[in-house]
Amino acid sequence: MKLSPRELMSNREMPYFVISLIFSILLYILAILSLFGIAILLVLFAFLLYANMIMLGSIRGNGVRISEKQFPDIYERVVSLSTEMGLTKVPDVFVIHSEGAFNAFATRFLGRNMVVIYSEVFELARERGEAELDFIIAHELSHVKRRHVWKNILIMPAQFIPFLSQAYSRSCEYTCDREAAYYIQNGEAAKRAITILGVGKQLYTEVNEDAFLEQIHTESNVAVWLSEVLSSHPLLPKRVQAVGNFMRVEGTPTYYSNSTKIALGIGALFGIFFVCYIAVIALITAGSLTYASLFSGSLFDEFTPENELSAEEDYLSSDYSLTLTPLMEAVSNGDDSTVRNLLSSGADLEEVDSENTTALHYAIYGDNIAMAELLLVRGANPNTADDYTNALTAALEAENLEMASLLYEHGANPTTKDPQGYSALDMLGVSSEEDFLNIINNN
Repeated sequence: MKLSPRELMSNREMPYFVISLIFSILLYILAILSLFGIAILLVLFAFLLYANMIMLGSIRGNGVRISEKQFPDIYERVVSLSTEMGLTKVPDVFVIHSEGAFNAFATRFLGRNMVVIYSEVFELARERGEAELDFIIAHELSHVKRRHVWKNILIMPAQFIPFLSQAYSRSCEYTCDREAAYYIQNGEAAKRAITILGVGKQLYTEVNEDAFLEQIHTESNVAVWLSEVLSSHPLLPKRVQAVGNFMRVEGTPTYYSNSTKIALGIGALFGIFFVCYIAVIALITAGSLTYASLFSGSLFDEFTPENELSAEEDYLSSDYSLTLTPLMEAVSNGDDSTVRNLLSSGADLEEVDSENTTALHYAIYGDNIAMAELLLVRGANPNTADDYTNALTAALEAENLEMASLLYEHGANPTTKDPQGYSALDMLGVSSEEDFLNIINNN
């Protein structure tokens, strides 16, 4: 199924960009109203332009430019991917010596788009890693296509908001992972290419993917969480899992962050900070009843357990910290016995996670027809909808006509539109329920 650029975009990229843009515009207005502010802005832009020119000038002067005459096989892939992705002009591509580092990035130089590939990445094409190299190139082309470089310059003042610019950058990385995997149509290669970033081009084929992704849960604590929220890139296991699930690569496991450990860690950090804050203020105000009175009033109100809980709740609502019920976990694992025991004990079939996904949706996402039938027989709503699809459109998106037929038999309405605005009729390109039945029953 052909997806639009909007559908390929991470669902958090646009909100983060809009927030960053609004804040940046406000700062630009304040700078314009102040001569001092304009001076700071001009100096800052001049410095960034100078540093960028020096760095990119060195790359263009010393790097090897890929062209019809230089590594023509790779150049042909760059041209082909640029055309497929709708770029009006093929960016300049340079290879530079990486001294063991493994990376690539997109940028601009005097109005011209550039993709820079480190030699360690480039050598993949000489070591039977062509598909992985295609993914890396397509990922950087996606940055060019979506003008992420220009957008980051535009919203530069947003860096003054803690964590915001990093959150936007991470959402852009998820978007480019999805778009690159979609255009090369190879989810396995996409997962391997991201794994290479963690272990290198020699060992990546030996990595146990399930054990690597399990680190999302086992290596989930406040230190790991903090390192991620301060970083411009998501954690590698999360990227591997996200692109595998997006491309519906069979066998991609699903793990979630240990929200309890992270919440306790955040609480501990706030507690330590709070104690230190009290100690400092107490030293400054020792012997002064006036300062003690001020401290016991407004300052204390700024640090409360409610504020700590709010921070925890914000984190727990993120894409990769969904809280699954025991029923959802059992359905995801295909554990028929546990599912039956939970249903007999009165488990709520319509309970949802933070994306309004029910247990039936998890059965559909896992292509588990037997599990879906069990839930439907027990009374699950066949028209359930989460933030992205309803049950029927989810089954059709996975091209599972047998699942679609099962849902219809239990009352799913093919004319109901999902949150994206598509009905089952739209998904199949038909206009009547009769045509819908002919398709799902004859395949």
